[in-house]
Amino acid sequence: MNKTIVVAFLLGGLSLTAASQEDSSATWRLFPSPRVFPKFSADPTAPGISLNKDLRTRLWLGGIGGLSPILQWSHDDVTVQVGIGASVFMSMNRKPRILEVLTADFYVYIPLDIQVGKRLVFRTGYGHFSAHLADDGIEILGLHSINYAKDHIPALCVYKLPEIGGFVYGGVRIDYYTIPEKNRHFVLQTGGEAGNWRLTNWMSAYAALDLRFKSENGWATTQSYQAGVKISSFPAGALRIAFTVRTGIDDRGQFYQSRLTTLLFGVYLDV
Repeated sequence: MNKTIVVAFLLGGLSLTAASQEDSSATWRLFPSPRVFPKFSADPTAPGISLNKDLRTRLWLGGIGGLSPILQWSHDDVTVQVGIGASVFMSMNRKPRILEVLTADFYVYIPLDIQVGKRLVFRTGYGHFSAHLADDGIEILGLHSINYAKDHIPALCVYKLPEIGGFVYGGVRIDYYTIPEKNRHFVLQTGGEAGNWRLTNWMSAYAALDLRFKSENGWATTQSYQAGVKISSFPAGALRIAFTVRTGIDDRGQFYQSRLTTLLFGVYLDV
């Protein structure tokens, strides 16, 4: 499967090169901006920098990483971007004078995004996810870690809605390699975002939701509902301050058979 992905990327690159040679109006750019595929604000696995506190417990959730397009090809109303990114997400237990790290989950993203016209964007590519108990987690929880990992291909579609300053999306994640559940390969995902409620010249309010249906859990859901403010005057990316209600199947791979409900207050830097 890995060879198939590499061949697909190579063939795609060759076809784009041939098209650009035949038509001089086609253009190439390195490290293009902006990204054609939007970030899903309510998706807890979306790359970026974040820190959240569960308002009912001592649980903290943090992430560090990002995603950047590295190459763009454009012709008429079609734009293709290839990117790369990575993130580490941690769950922590805060105690006086110490912060115990319970889990560490690692993500790698190599997206291929295709925008057609001004509203429609598709994403495929390659992704990897592995989940681990940290040393503190093993001691505190008294658990043995499991070997949890996935190699996957996203197949997502976004329809942009500038009228509401947002978009809707849906699609599937195909886990072609998955352990420990080896015969359950799909995660369905849908959601949306709206955010054109201007509060000042540099701040706006927004709301977002993300729903995922996981075959490894009998199609049980992970649901995330978020509302907050977005500050767009930072050169590194938008700063968000948000409140999130997240419920359903635990996103931490070591606890993939458990359910968790959190009320999170957090800060995000979208890089």
